Amino acid sequence: MCLICVELSKNKLTSIEARRNLGEFIHTIDEKHAKKVWQAIWDKEDEEREINDIHWYEDDQFGDTD
Repeated sequence: MCLICVELSKNKLTSIEARRNLGEFIHTIDEKHAKKVWQAIWDKEDEEREINDIHWYEDDQFGDTD
């Protein structure tokens, strides 16, 4: 397991911090593991949305806003 995965599992990183860290290490880890890290980040984002009760889809407005 890489440092990003470990810290995410311990809830010591937010999804934003994990994305930033992955950007720094993306060229040093293999593609298969990078996919697992992305999935862990997406799972963390879902968790953060539930905790903060954020309904991001309700804030986005598409088309006419009459």
